[in-house]
Amino acid sequence: MYDLHIHTRYSSDGQHDPAALVEMAGAAGLRGIAFTDHMDVTAARESRLIASTRGVRLFTGVEISTVFEGEERHLLLYGFEPSDRVLGAFLEETCRRAWERAHEVIEVFTGMGFSVGAEDVDGWGSSMPTGVSLLDALLRRNRHDPRLAPYLEGPKASSPYMSFYQDYALGDVGEIVRRALPGLVDTMRLLAGRGILVLAHPCDIPVESLERLVPEGLRGIEAYSTHHTGRQELRLVEAARTLGLWVSAGSDFHGERIKPGIRLGGCTGQPDAGLVEALMALSGS
Repeated sequence: MYDLHIHTRYSSDGQHDPAALVEMAGAAGLRGIAFTDHMDVTAARESRLIASTRGVRLFTGVEISTVFEGEERHLLLYGFEPSDRVLGAFLEETCRRAWERAHEVIEVFTGMGFSVGAEDVDGWGSSMPTGVSLLDALLRRNRHDPRLAPYLEGPKASSPYMSFYQDYALGDVGEIVRRALPGLVDTMRLLAGRGILVLAHPCDIPVESLERLVPEGLRGIEAYSTHHTGRQELRLVEAARTLGLWVSAGSDFHGERIKPGIRLGGCTGQPDAGLVEALMALSGS
């Protein structure tokens, strides 16, 4: 069993440190994992120093937020060298642009009548702003606002941060974030040859769109994901087979406080053997 999409505390929406996750993965019976923090490779660097007493293989990974055909799409890069200067400079610049737009997000929320300032957003991590960054910032001074009540109690409270981001990402907040993101194709061209490129949880992306990405270096699709329905998984597996791409699998685990309903290793399928072998070759294991 492999889980190739896990977030550590180095994501602004992750809960556990890398060493603790290795222990958890071993207890769950996983043979290999990849830390894929949002726009951050600190865990990838640390993974080289972690001695796994559980026999769990560690693969380097990072999740990159991009825009493609007008929508936010996430790209996974695996098997890179954590010290790669081109990757590091790209991530640093992208995160800088995103956090520079934090004041625009604050203006949207203050315009809605929330009490929130820059000091409420600062300190929530250097990776990409997420639902955790935004909801926690609002809760500091607006906990009793009825508009936030659904995320504290009721159906949305079972996964408050994800629900909040999904709700607000469709409006002005999401548009502000998307304007700071790089294009997917440009990102793939920059990172080509630096690792294995896999499209994360693409849900209902048209097959024609996937076809556009194959010549740009796409090597796989994360078909097995907690973001997908069974029907979506079957469609994406079929698309991968048709396009000659690897199938990948990842739970998108962030921690029980962030996404209570998602467990480590909670995938309905497994990554292709070819993908695992390629990751092993890149990691030297």
